[in-house]
Amino acid sequence: MNWQQTVNARGWKVPFVNKSLFQIGKDLRPRIDAVIMRNSRIPDAAIHDKAFFPWIAELEHNWQAIRDEAVRIRAEDIPSLGDLSFDHGRIAADRRWRAFFLKGYGYRMPGNAARAPVTAALIEKVPGLVTANFSVMEAGGHIPRHWGMTKGMLTYHLALKAPREREKCRMHIEEGETLHVMHWKDGNSFLFDDMYNHEVWNESEDDRYILLIQIKRPCRFWGNLLQNLFLQAVRHSRFVKDIRKAIERGANGTN
Repeated sequence: MNWQQTVNARGWKVPFVNKSLFQIGKDLRPRIDAVIMRNSRIPDAAIHDKAFFPWIAELEHNWQAIRDEAVRIRAEDIPSLGDLSFDHGRIAADRRWRAFFLKGYGYRMPGNAARAPVTAALIEKVPGLVTANFSVMEAGGHIPRHWGMTKGMLTYHLALKAPREREKCRMHIEEGETLHVMHWKDGNSFLFDDMYNHEVWNESEDDRYILLIQIKRPCRFWGNLLQNLFLQAVRHSRFVKDIRKAIERGANGTN
């Protein structure tokens, strides 16, 4: 009898295990976020200063090599996020949003990493890495207004192949009464807190390619400890298990 069978047989309940992303957030996220923000080493802001994160410079320096790997894989070979993760539900209903995962919640995707060895090596140097993927928003794609999972993570975008009509491909990030309108430019990047409401449009005729990374928010001891516990629990949740299974099915050519 494995540990999960033992837990079930004895009627115990383990937080997060076999739960969806929605259930995880509903259960404990507000209390976890409060502790994390009391221990955060950086301010609570929608857009963060890249100078605080020295690893960003190396990714920007190597953006062309990263781009070449992403484009070589091609959008049609990158699965829709909605097909990988049921928990992304409403925001991934548009199948023109695609994701090619290289690493997530401590799991390395060896088949995918082998197709992008330069990128796979570079992301291993990113402190506090949680997830990394090539994110493609095809022409005409739209991600509705939403927010993320926890204040314990920040999201990084490195533009690899931006549409020629930059103004038609944008992300709105709401910070109180301020609306940040973000565009992508090849080789440039930005870091933001996705717990602020945000929405994405690609109204151009070109696909948008980026390297999308999530990292742990820099925190002092207690905040960092809670982050690690939370992320370890998410690692064993249904949310992550479903994505891993979908990626493995795709790698094996099965449905």
